[in-house]
Amino acid sequence: MSAQTVTFQRQSTEPASVIRIYRHDAVGDAPIPADSVLLKFLAAPVNPQDLLVIAGRYPVQPHHRYNNEPIPGYDGVARIERVGTDVDALKPGDHVIPRAHGLGTWRTEAVVPAAAVLKVSKSLEPTTASLLKTGCSTAYLLLESCPSLRPGDWVVLNAATGWIARMVVQFALLKGCPSICARVVVTESQLANEGPAAIAAGKRITLALDAVFGQSGQRLAAMLAPGATFINYGSLGGAGGQVVLSQELIFWKQITFKNFRLSQALGRYTEEAQIDLLSWFTTLFEEGKITAPSVNRVDWAEDGDGGNLESKVQSVLAKVGGKVGPAVGCTKHVVQF
Repeated sequence: MSAQTVTFQRQSTEPASVIRIYRHDAVGDAPIPADSVLLKFLAAPVNPQDLLVIAGRYPVQPHHRYNNEPIPGYDGVARIERVGTDVDALKPGDHVIPRAHGLGTWRTEAVVPAAAVLKVSKSLEPTTASLLKTGCSTAYLLLESCPSLRPGDWVVLNAATGWIARMVVQFALLKGCPSICARVVVTESQLANEGPAAIAAGKRITLALDAVFGQSGQRLAAMLAPGATFINYGSLGGAGGQVVLSQELIFWKQITFKNFRLSQALGRYTEEAQIDLLSWFTTLFEEGKITAPSVNRVDWAEDGDGGNLESKVQSVLAKVGGKVGPAVGCTKHVVQF
């Protein structure tokens, strides 16, 4: 039985040119460390964050290697196939997600310490479960980063067709806060032509969530009410973007500007609290209070010649990286193993 592992040969802003797929023997019945588990990955998304990792522009680099090459993929869901003799909290058949960045989920199987994963409900469809951490946790914790948010406040965000943004909208509505992009749909060109003031008229916009930066982020900042909060959590517009902090924003409106990093936000939660949070997300999905946005499913199975799999992965990386169509607004791609 064979297994596959994706690596990248070197850091590059052209991820499709440096990824490599190794085909090797599966672990099978070989012994595993006493404190470890054997995982069979079920699904793993391809996030913009992953491209930053491959480019060497992300602070957390992969923790695992194959043939001395880093294994990318920081999000995903896996099924436990076997557990080491010292592992009591997990059992074969459990579904788990990475506890922290760097696990390397772009592979069909892995042997990792049991402490490196968190158990999640098996009731969730794998593509949804694979996005619990980077998708749901990010969306929820972005809103929690603004404790002054109250019912009736408005939230404005860009990259509104993205998975995280769509989850933000749903969590915001649970708080009683409508969103510009959900109740009021505004395109970037419309915002540029009509101006932020016209769009914001009559609305108390107290939170801006920026995944793009640059001019797009600048327009969001201009829509904010006095005392509001601006949070940047991405740079889909490119690493060279700038947001100008004018006297109006800083002095007159007293806008608070923040950066958001999921690893730091989750780091404030104990393991038990993280599991409780994931369980709550699962309950919301099961009760229909939130729904998972659609994704583009990428079937990992090889067919035809051996180069088919490489072509699939390269095509997805090109789309997510904006080489084929815009990166902003690109539907989330999730690999199904």
